[in-house]
Formats: sequence, structure tokens, C-alpha cells
Amino acid sequence: MPEFSPTALIFIGHGSQDMEGVQEFFHLAHILQTRVPAKLYPCFLEFSEPPIAEAVRQCVEAGHRQIVVAPLFLGPAGHQKNDIPTLLNWARVRWPEVEFRYAAPLGVQHALLQALDDRCRRALQGAASAPDHSSNELPARLPRTAIALIGRGTGDPDSNSDVAKMARLLAEGWGYEWVEYGFYSIARPGVAETLERCIHLGAERIVVAPFLLFTGRIHRGILRQAKAVAAAHPDVEMRFAEHLHSHAGVVEAILQRYREAVEGDASMTCDLCKYRHRMSAYADDYGAPQSSDHRHGLRGVSHSHGMERLTAILPPRYQGGRAVSAAPMAAAPLVYDAEGRVAWDRIWGVDDPENPFCELALAGGPPHRGELLEPVDPQEALADPEGCARVAEEIGRGVRMTTGLSTVPSRAPGWLGIQCASEEMAIWLLRAIVVENIAVRREGCVLYVPVGPRFRLESEIKNVVTAVAKTYHYWSEHLREQAAR
Repeated sequence: MPEFSPTALIFIGHGSQDMEGVQEFFHLAHILQTRVPAKLYPCFLEFSEPPIAEAVRQCVEAGHRQIVVAPLFLGPAGHQKNDIPTLLNWARVRWPEVEFRYAAPLGVQHALLQALDDRCRRALQGAASAPDHSSNELPARLPRTAIALIGRGTGDPDSNSDVAKMARLLAEGWGYEWVEYGFYSIARPGVAETLERCIHLGAERIVVAPFLLFTGRIHRGILRQAKAVAAAHPDVEMRFAEHLHSHAGVVEAILQRYREAVEGDASMTCDLCKYRHRMSAYADDYGAPQSSDHRHGLRGVSHSHGMERLTAILPPRYQGGRAVSAAPMAAAPLVYDAEGRVAWDRIWGVDDPENPFCELALAGGPPHRGELLEPVDPQEALADPEGCARVAEEIGRGVRMTTGLSTVPSRAPGWLGIQCASEEMAIWLLRAIVVENIAVRREGCVLYVPVGPRFRLESEIKNVVTAVAKTYHYWSEHLREQAAR
């Protein structure tokens, strides 16, 4: 792997209409600038200025060619998985000579737990203004005392579960015998529900610990709801821990994610991602492509999304927002070689000049129409690894014969990776293959197509190979035609 020595760090905050919260972000950015060698470019997803796109432009115009992009989010929800990656896809297409490395969210880290522990200790000691400190001693085991860890709440169970994990680690790892968790909105339990539970279970003292980085509407909303519960239960002592903002543990957690990005170790775990694994309560999100809008990730980007180069090579049936027909063309029959194996490279137009590959077009057949060809359940793939391997080998052989692209194994069961020449190519092929009603996902320059132990040669296997072969043909042949004009 080529050496990566970033000269710029794009530091992304959520943004707020509360100036105090914005100033806390800039104060944290100032601290961070003293700890990293790269020039720091602070920016915001929404509400505040500058937008992410402007920070990217400033970096490129200043001559930076190796850039770390670090989102300052506690959990891996939609902003982290959709809005910012969409903006980075736009940036990589517009400036292909620039290498962007995307850092993971802060997530569940030891340093953040230390920060929460410190905030809770201060609240229990009534010393909110005391300097940061640490101790190897367990917190005082005060009877009937509960910690209520309150997160923001999202529509992503992966992110919400991090709050639950932080609560459990705080209870077991840091010696707090009683820790409950809740959320400000979207997810349950809510603030009042969490505090009422503590009271009904016998709490006489509750420390409300906001799991938030900065003050603002959400922080004040948590305090307002908690004070309403306190007013209804005057016999219960309610204490309030500070939010995290510029605690030394937050700085260390950011530096950890920055180092991982620089060293090439940054990774977004997909183990519990609702976009990668089917969850019955989030079925509509499963397999959805990354997207954003002009209030979030694409704020500051012209409404063409900077994708003119990609749009120019779309066939007429895709341009102007016209719908693509779901009517399949007649499917070409399988052709076999002397050894009885499918001769994938002889099916479309090689032996029959009257049936050229281009006749497939991009919206032609034989596509997998009518029913989405989905990835199998990981457990099904794990239960029959030999069957999956046979299918993956045949799909890989077909892809190699028709496109020349190499294939790579996937760490997640039920997928096969296809190595693309560039991210621009991977983005375009992903969009085209999705239209073929075949599930596909992307990580950098690698596309992942589904494989399953029960995939049939003349059905699922052929559909995957056909979709990859014809979309790659359109990309490689017609892109050159466009470039020559």
C-alpha cells in the first residue's frame, strides 16, 4: 500500500442553530489542531457554516492531495453511512487525483467511557467545575443511586445499540451498580420513561448523564424533560452531569480514529448495519443505496451533484429521469465448451454477429425482473460453505471471462467481490446493476454481488453474470466513445 501522509484533516461537526454549541465545536477543533500534524478544516453537515463541500474545495485549492475526513459523530447512523459518503463520492469523481480517507465514528471507545465516568463522578461529588481527573478506585457504591445515560436517539439500531453498550460497560467496567439508558427522541425508551423506571424501581438519587458532545436544542431538551420528572417527584434527588464537549477523553477518541485512518486500519463494521442485513423492523432500508440531499451531505454542491461525467455516459433511457422499462428482452441461451462448462464469453455476439452484445443495452435482458435477487441469509451461506464456494467460483469465472475483472472473496458470507478499476467505475456499475433488480453493494473500488448455495446456473448465476457483463460493456465501450467526442 502506498504511503499515506495526510496534510489536511476535514473535521465534520453536525452543526447547530445554537451558537454556544457551535463555539464548543470550534474550541474542540482548536485543541485538536495542536495534536495533529495536518492542517485542520472544520465544517458542518447542516445548519452551520461552512458546509463540507466548501471545506473539500478549500483543501483541494490549497494543494492537499492526501486528506483524512473525520466525522464527529458518536454512533454509526444515517449521517455517517449515507450523507457524508455521498459527498465523498462526488468529491472523488470531481478530483480523482486526491486521496480521501474516511475515519470511523467515535463509537464505543475506552477514552469515551473514561470521559463519561469523569462526568458522572463530578455530578455525584457536586464538583462540575473541577478539573479533569481520573482514579483507579471504583465509584462510591451509593445505595439507591442510578445513572441515566441519555443518547440522542436515531432511526438506526446499530447506532442506538452503542448507547446501550456504553451503559453496560459503565456499569460493569467502571463499577456503577445501576445504569439505565434512554433517548431524547426517535428511539425508546424516552427521557421521562427512563427516569420513571428508575424511580419505580426505588431510586432515590438519579444522575442524568447526556451522551452528547455539544450543547444545543437536544441537550436543553433532555434537561427540560428531566427537570419536569424531578418536579413531579420532589423526594428524588436529581443531579445533572455535563455533556462531553472538549473533555480530554473525547480528544483521545478522535485521535484514535484519526490514527486508524492514516494507518489504513479505519473500518465501518457492517455486522449490525440495517443496510447490509435484513431486519424485519427496517425492511425498507435493506439494500438501499447511499444517498443524501442538499440540506446535508450535498449542501454547497450544485444541484447537478457534480455528477456530469457519470450522467453523460448513461444511455438515453436513463437520461432526463425517464423510467426504465421492466420488460426483458429475449434471453440468450447458455453456450457450453468442450468440457461441458458454460462458455460465458461466447454467449453474447461472439459466435452470432446478428446478436451483438450491445443489443442487450443497459435496460435490456435477460435481467432479473419482477423479484429482487437478494443476498441470502448469512446463516444459510455459513451452513453450506462448499455450495457457496461453487457458486462464487462460477460467477467469478463468468465475470472474468466477460469483463476481465478480477474477483475477491468477501469477509461477509453470501457475497463475492468484483475489483473495479476506479471508484467512478464502481459507482456507475452499482447504479446500473441495481436497476437490473440485483442487490449489490460497494466498498471503495470493490463491488459485491450476492452468492448463495442454492443459486442455479440458468437462473440466479446467469442473471448475476449477465448484469455485470452487459453493464461493464456499456461502461467500457460507450465511455470511450463519449470521451472521444
